[in-house]
Amino acid sequence: MIPKFDFHVHTIYSDGSASSDLILEAAAGRDLEAVAITDHGPGLSVGAEAPKLLQLSEEVHRMRKESGFKILAGVESNISPDGVLDLDSEILRKLDLVTAGVHYLNSKDHKTQAMEYLRAVRGALRSRSFRILVHPLYYNKSLLPWIPREDVEEFVEELAGAEVAVELNSKYRTPDREFLQECLRRGVKLSIGTDAHHLGEVGAVEWQLSVLRKLGVKREDLILDFL
Repeated sequence: MIPKFDFHVHTIYSDGSASSDLILEAAAGRDLEAVAITDHGPGLSVGAEAPKLLQLSEEVHRMRKESGFKILAGVESNISPDGVLDLDSEILRKLDLVTAGVHYLNSKDHKTQAMEYLRAVRGALRSRSFRILVHPLYYNKSLLPWIPREDVEEFVEELAGAEVAVELNSKYRTPDREFLQECLRRGVKLSIGTDAHHLGEVGAVEWQLSVLRKLGVKREDLILDFL
């Protein structure tokens, strides 16, 4: 059986509507094995500054100790178009889980956006500062149709080399099965994330579980046990 977990949840510390204690309650009630709170970093207007993220981390660690539930303190760091994360490495090292994603690009047309997206993530990969690429190859819509096959394969190799996992994101239903198969062939771990901003979305991972079953994924293909 594929384990249920949710490594992409937002709270009132950024643009979510629920507190961390309610997130924990929801995750336990929905039989999740683990949940990660990954509020946005300061690169977005809705994000939290570093002191707030460290405060949240202390809060989460206290809840984990008291409850015995695997709740992780993390961040969804923004990758700028030049490949820089919005938090320095000293802060990131203090968090349980660092995820990162692209939230703005300079270009308007999809083909140019696709190339700009790849450049940004490749730059971030070189920092070796994050563990999961969230809503991968998505910017308002999937960018995969505008990326040549050989570039996709090269990109997956780079993810594997940097030991960065790829998220199945239920909010945007991304990425597609072909890309996930390429990730599995090349040893890239997979993650599950709802991108939850409201309590009712936490742990709603039915789409991901369905896709993973069809792909024949095993526990060892997932990033769940990285701690």
